[in-house]
Amino acid sequence: MTDSVEASRSASTGSWILTANVRPLVESLAALVDYRADDWDWNAIAAGLSGTDVEDPQGWYDYPLIGTTTLRLELANDPGSIVTMVQVHHPPDQLLTTRIETIMSMLARY
Repeated sequence: MTDSVEASRSASTGSWILTANVRPLVESLAALVDYRADDWDWNAIAAGLSGTDVEDPQGWYDYPLIGTTTLRLELANDPGSIVTMVQVHHPPDQLLTTRIETIMSMLARY
């Protein structure tokens, strides 16, 4: 499948969350697609996220959650702050989009 066809079949939802909430984000998003995130996933994400920078287009970490559907996470820390920027690429489904937005909204506040 070409990149343009793949892109036309996906949506993207982005926001920021508190950096302390990256693990709850991953666990919550994984639950949406019936994927069981474990310590291996968390270790990979923590290691990949450590060298990221939101200002560097090449400085984002990409991680898939593959369950009943695939969510592709892009994460980048905002150096000097307590937030992590998140972009979730997902199928164009309004209910899924709303759930992702709700999770990210909550994790930006608590």
